[in-house]
Amino acid sequence: MIPDVTETLEPRPPAAVDPSRVAVVVPCHNEELTVGKVVRDFRAALPGALILVVDNASRDRTAEVAREAGASVIRESRAGKGFALLSGFRKARTTGVDYLVMVDGDDTYPAEDVGRLLAAAASGAEMVIGTRLATAEEGAFRAGHSFGNRLFIWLVRMLFGIRTRDLFSGYRVISRRFLEAAPLIAQGFEVEAELSLQALVQRFPVAEVPVAYRARPRENPSKLHTYRDGTRILFAILTFFRDYKPLTFFGLLALFFLVLSLAGGSVVIAEFLRTGLVPRLPLAVLSAALFILAALSFACGVLLSTINRRSAEIAARIPWQ
Repeated sequence: MIPDVTETLEPRPPAAVDPSRVAVVVPCHNEELTVGKVVRDFRAALPGALILVVDNASRDRTAEVAREAGASVIRESRAGKGFALLSGFRKARTTGVDYLVMVDGDDTYPAEDVGRLLAAAASGAEMVIGTRLATAEEGAFRAGHSFGNRLFIWLVRMLFGIRTRDLFSGYRVISRRFLEAAPLIAQGFEVEAELSLQALVQRFPVAEVPVAYRARPRENPSKLHTYRDGTRILFAILTFFRDYKPLTFFGLLALFFLVLSLAGGSVVIAEFLRTGLVPRLPLAVLSAALFILAALSFACGVLLSTINRRSAEIAARIPWQ
C-alpha cells in the first residue's frame, strides 16, 4: 500500500498567527490587470504582513500597480517563475518572518482562504498546499491541464510511492525551517513540483487544505505553455527521481542494459556452442559493452545511494536554529 504522507484538512477557524511574522510572495509576469486586487485582498486578510511582489521581467505596469496597491516590489530580470520565487524567498528571509505565503498574481486564489492555510502551518505542517482539483471553478483549468495534473500525480505516486492531491498548486504556506533546509533549483513552472517533492520525499510534515480556484480573466490568459512546460516538469520529476532514488533509477537502467546484453549475447553463445566460432563479432562486442554498462550503472546506483544515506545521517545530527 502506498503511504499517504499528507494530511487533508477541512476548513476550521484560523490559529493565532501574527501577521507581522508572515510574508506574502507574489511572482508576477505581466499581471497589471489583477495584481492590484491581489495585493489589496491580502493586505485586508493579513494586516501587517509583508506583501512582496516580484516583477518577473514584466513589460507592462505590473510593478507600478503593485506599488500603488501598497506592496513592496522587487525586480527579477531572469524570466521564469522559479527565478521569481527564489528572489522573493531570499528577500523575505532577510526580514525574519516565520511563514511565507506563496500565491500567484492572477487573482485565481482567494485571499480569504489564507487563514486556514496558516492555521495548518501553525499546527505543525512545514508546508501547506492549497488543493484545487476538487474545488476549481468551471473553466479554471485549460483543456488538458487537469488531466496533465492528474497524470503527473500518478507518475509521482509510481516513482516515489507517495500520494499528493495537487502537485502544482501555486497557493502555499511554507515555513522558514523548510525553506532553509530544501535547496530549490527550478527555473520555471516546474518550481511547484520541486517544492512538493522536496517536502514529500524528505518527509517534512505536509498538509493539504482545499481552496477555491477561480478562472483567469479572459483578457489575461495563462502563461503556462502546455507542451513546453509539461516537458520541463517531466524532466524535473525524473531528475528528482535520479537524485533522491539513485539505486532504483540506476538499477532500472542497469536492468535495461542487462536485458539487451543477454538478448544479444545469447545469440552469440548459442552459435559458439553449435559451431565453435563467433561469426557475429560486432554483436558479441556490443553485448559485452552493454553488460559493462549494466554493471557500471548498478555500481553508480549503490555508490550514490550510500552517499545520500550518509548525507541524510549527517544532516539529521545538525540541530535546527
